[in-house]
Amino acid sequence: MSNMETWRLLISPPGPGAQQMAQDQAIAEAVQSGASPPTLRFYTWWPRAISLGYRQPVDLVDRPLAQTLGVDIVRRVTGGDAILHSDDLTYAIALPQNHRLAQRGVLASYMAISDGLVAGLTSLGLRATSAPVDRAWKGQESGLCYLTPSRHEIWIDGYKIVASAQGRIHGGVLQHGSLLLSHDDDAYRLTRASVPETPLHGIRNLLPQVPTIGALVQALTEGLHQEMAMNPEPGSLSSAELRRLDELARIRYSDTTWLHRC
Repeated sequence: MSNMETWRLLISPPGPGAQQMAQDQAIAEAVQSGASPPTLRFYTWWPRAISLGYRQPVDLVDRPLAQTLGVDIVRRVTGGDAILHSDDLTYAIALPQNHRLAQRGVLASYMAISDGLVAGLTSLGLRATSAPVDRAWKGQESGLCYLTPSRHEIWIDGYKIVASAQGRIHGGVLQHGSLLLSHDDDAYRLTRASVPETPLHGIRNLLPQVPTIGALVQALTEGLHQEMAMNPEPGSLSSAELRRLDELARIRYSDTTWLHRC
């Protein structure tokens, strides 16, 4: 298709929270500067980590308990509520400021990406839908992302399955989100949140045969390919991105000043 736009596809190994957040920002900066093409990345987390939204107080997390459990605490550059990354698949999309989606505004670009993710999940036999704007839930003040309704996030059979957040890096788009495979009840202990009456479900609860991480990556990539007219080409980080990743991991995402900014 002549109107297909080429994106770089990155599939990263599991890594600690500071490294993963630094990598997303390094990529977003390179994409915004024009040094790298629009990028779609998938990754998982090891060890487990709680990622806080940009404006969330660090005191939301029981830090001594997190240390005891071996759970990292990191702060995202994007907004939203806290996520315990345990059994999930994270995606990240970086687009430059002059990209057609970036120019349409935050909500419009968010909706377009959600449509692609819904298409991918639907191809796996899941009844995925984008949540209505006015969705309400009693647990929405918990501080936990999977208990908080938000515009156009993805639900399956009444369960929030994909939690996403978008930020702007020097004017460019960075959106990342977590596809829940199974819920980790340590999230409640770590954030002192009330346990909901109905247990949260992930992909493992909703399919008779759970796809591999590779199959999930393939389905989501194909959904985005169809809905966003993007052609994914496997790639790798540039040497400049690797240097910036190391710098950001050290001076921002591993630094207590950034973690304790609020």
